[in-house]
Amino acid sequence: MALLVLGALCVRLVQPLLLSFVAVLSLDVGLLDVLALPFWWSFLISILLLDCLIYWQHRLFHRIPWLWCLHRVHHSDPELDVSSAVRFHPLEILLSLFIKASAVWFIGIPVEAVLVFDILLNASAMFNHTNARLPAKMESFVNRLLVTPDMHRIHHSRLSSEADSNYGFCLSIWDSLFASRTWLASQGDECLSIGMPNTKAYRPMSLKALLVMPFKNFRTLP
Repeated sequence: MALLVLGALCVRLVQPLLLSFVAVLSLDVGLLDVLALPFWWSFLISILLLDCLIYWQHRLFHRIPWLWCLHRVHHSDPELDVSSAVRFHPLEILLSLFIKASAVWFIGIPVEAVLVFDILLNASAMFNHTNARLPAKMESFVNRLLVTPDMHRIHHSRLSSEADSNYGFCLSIWDSLFASRTWLASQGDECLSIGMPNTKAYRPMSLKALLVMPFKNFRTLP
């Protein structure tokens, strides 16, 4: 909850306004403006490109050591629930904001798409981190398009082979398209151990421990 407050003080309150401002500044100079596509095509393409960007950003935060030092704060939660969706180090939030702002500028994403995607991203994060399950028949249908709690739970496994998969936040198609999807946990969902990859019982016990975690050495680098 303290990380949620810090995240809000950093960018949560200003992110939609800041990205919208960048979107306005990028009018007539972004890639989509050069292509002169109809608005609805630009809107839909923007949503898809932003979601793909978040997928690759997430994947790189696992693969590049200094980025993983920041992101492992998110993976240090030993119990996955809705609160896990806001468990990010403030520096990671700021870096993510810079990456998204750069994409909005370069692609020329319309303001409407920026605002809608921000809502989708936060709603998706809350949904796929929740400690709940969809009915089996619905799960097998929904997870072919959208990231479900069952699918994302595997990503929070303490096994690095499972943590280094299922990077999507909203659409699950990117994991299928870029060969990073794990369909089932090796130990089964009921026995899935949640927490910091390559550790057995590690769990930070204070806000200070979370804030200094990126600057400490763990044997959890990829």
